[in-house]
Order: sequence, then C-alpha cells, then structure tokens
Amino acid sequence: MRSKSVVYLIFGLVVFLLPFLLPSDYWIYMFTMVGIYMILVGSLDLVYGYTGLVSLAHAAFFGIGAYSSAILQVKLGVPLIPALIAGTLITACIAVVIGWPMLRIRGPYFVLGTLAIGIAISIIIHNWNSLTGGVSLSGIPMLPAVTVMGLTIDFASKKVFYYVILIALILTQFLIRRLVNSRTGRTFASIRENEDLAEALGMNVSRYKLMSFVTACAIAAVAGGLYANYMEAIEPEIAGGHMSFNLLVMIVVGGTRTIAGTIIGPLLLWFVPEFLEAAQTYRPLFFGLILIVVIILMPTGIAGKLKELHPRMAKWIP
Repeated sequence: MRSKSVVYLIFGLVVFLLPFLLPSDYWIYMFTMVGIYMILVGSLDLVYGYTGLVSLAHAAFFGIGAYSSAILQVKLGVPLIPALIAGTLITACIAVVIGWPMLRIRGPYFVLGTLAIGIAISIIIHNWNSLTGGVSLSGIPMLPAVTVMGLTIDFASKKVFYYVILIALILTQFLIRRLVNSRTGRTFASIRENEDLAEALGMNVSRYKLMSFVTACAIAAVAGGLYANYMEAIEPEIAGGHMSFNLLVMIVVGGTRTIAGTIIGPLLLWFVPEFLEAAQTYRPLFFGLILIVVIILMPTGIAGKLKELHPRMAKWIP
C-alpha cells in the first residue's frame, strides 16, 4: 500500500512537471489535447460504462458546449468564465429536452436515435451561418493575463492552459467518482445490469438515466468550452457522428469503469496516431484493427484485461 502511494505520487509529480520536461510547445499542445479527450471519454464512461447507455451523440454535446461558449464570447462579448458556465447550462437544458424522450427507448433504437441526433446537430451547426459562422467560427478570445500577488499568469501560454485542462480533468474525475460511488451510482449500475428488475424494485429508471445522461453532457460541454478557447477557432466536425464513434472506441478499448481506461483510450487512439504522422492517414484502419483485437481478446478493455491478469495487479490499476 505504501509503495503504491509512492508510485502514484511519482506519477502525479511527472504529470505536474510535464510542461517543464517537454522539449517544445508542440508536445505541450499534444498532452493538453489528450487531456481534453480524457475529460470527454471520462464523461462518456458515465453514460456508457456505468449506466449502460450507448450514446453516439456525445460529441454533439461537446460541440454545443463549444459553440455556445464561443458564440457568447465572439458575438456578445461575454467574458470566458460566464460564457463557459452559460454554455454548460445551455447544453444541459438541451440534453434534458433531447434525453427525456430518447431515454425511453432502448437498445439499438436508442443507439440509432442518438446517432441521428448527433448528425442533425452537426448539420444545423454547419448550415446556421449567421450564428455559428458556417464552416468555421474564429476569433474566440483567450483569457486575459491575470496578476496575482505580483505574479502574472498568462492564459495564452500553452503551459498555463495545460494546467487549466489538468485541473478540469481532476475535478471532473473527482465528480464522476463521487457520483458512481454514491447511492445514485449504485442505481446506475443496477440499471446497467437489469433495467427491468431495477424498475420492478421501484427505482425511477427514467429519472436516473436522465441524470446520468445530462451530467455526462454537461461535462462534455465544459470540455467543449475549454477546447474552443484553446483552439481559438472551431468547426462543425467536432460535433459529428465520426467524433462520437471515436470517443466510444476510446472507452471500449481503454476499458470502462476505470480511471486507467479513461487515460489509455485517448493516449492510444488519439495521441499515438497524431504522433505518428503516417498512422494519421491510416487512422480508420488503426481504429478498426485495435477495436477488433480488443473485442476478441479483451472484452473488458485494456485496463480490464490488466486487472484480470493477477489480483495484485488489479490493486494497482485505478
């Protein structure tokens, strides 16, 4: 237990000092982006892994959060933090409106329904030129530099934004862990295992499914708002079905219901292809091959497989 704490401490220290260990801003950008994907995959795990709902509209809510926050800043001059909060609330409201009828259908019908919603939202964003800018919305401002006790924090710096994403990742994982380890989380698990039995035992299944869905969408919206300000320009493709599929593959490959799976999936399926430029061209093939291998040999994902190898190893994998 003691050695485990030491290893975790060293890992945390390396993650904290990473911007100072990396040779260039390019690498900081890469790890910042993978952090955004980890937030997204973690939120999708809440819906898919813990509640058993296969949503192919998750990227759509990432896009709604990104565009809501960005439009408020670009068109109305709202500062970043209020715009980020408003964008998250707007996304949560839309998730309630969409989720309330959608979550009453099950299985492949729910999957197809979320896929259709994701595509529809992407098309709306692409064609509503006067509001979303059409093919691209640019000019999204970065947070101004802040001086605290004589120390100037420049949010335009890639190092500073790395820590912003790191803090957001820790907070969202903390929120998700608290939720899934609570009575509400146990209800999510019972719905995942046997929805009919949970309903027969008197659980308000629709309400809990909606709670899981809206919470996950709100976290995705926070990631979207941060992404928009980091990139300073966004495109409708971030809300498309292709993006949702990639997120789903990441959590399936990484392993559901584990923090390790949330880390492994984006590292393996976003970071590695981006790093290996040749692999970018063959990314769909890369995704497909890894997905087939994992489904056949590791149905619980890489993290799940590692935990199954030995009880001692399971204790080391969060």
